[in-house]
Amino acid sequence: MNSQLNFGDELLTRLMTHLCAQTEGCPGVGLSVWPGAHRLRSVGAAGELDQAQLDAGEGPLVVASRDERQTSGQVGDLHVVAVPGSWGDSGPVVLTVYLDHPPRLADLKAIEEMEPLIATAASVVEFCAGEILRADQMVKMVQHRRYIEQAKGLVMGARPSAPGEAFELLVRASQHANVKLRDVATALVLVVGGSLEDSAEEVIEPPPPAFAVARKLWEALRTGALKNPDEE
Repeated sequence: MNSQLNFGDELLTRLMTHLCAQTEGCPGVGLSVWPGAHRLRSVGAAGELDQAQLDAGEGPLVVASRDERQTSGQVGDLHVVAVPGSWGDSGPVVLTVYLDHPPRLADLKAIEEMEPLIATAASVVEFCAGEILRADQMVKMVQHRRYIEQAKGLVMGARPSAPGEAFELLVRASQHANVKLRDVATALVLVVGGSLEDSAEEVIEPPPPAFAVARKLWEALRTGALKNPDEE
């Protein structure tokens, strides 16, 4: 078990370092586990910046963990993108990426590509350490990510776009309505397909606001009324 934990630690650090190196103007990347605001790992300046938000009880990291939706904002002179990844019903793991400029599409694309790998590596570390994460929560994490990928596919099919652009559109829709991304994604899959591919598994139905967002988004995509992500 110790060898697995050490491997998971090394993999997690390497993935976070890679994301920081691949994102222009990135001074640090952090990762924390909620509830409890447990800082799991940090690269560069992220440790100090994450801790400052935790101590103050405010900031994009705190908002993302509380609302379980992607959040952007500023910490001092730096910009930050805080991305929560669900571990089931107990709370999210939040990835924070700091930038010396407002987040661009290329930044969001890099984050969107790396976040699932980082969250999965983090789940292995926590699971091997015997802390917080249970096997059933790992299953739910994979389940939620699958729905997000399915929703991205629906968006890309209705409106030709790159995966990063489709993800950004879903994020903006969830932020605008203050609804969790995973709920918007699951609702969109249900609105369009009527059911989920793995309906045999226990699935918590998204709340009504998520369905309202999904229906509005799908109608805009279907009719061509949505011309760019900022319009949703």
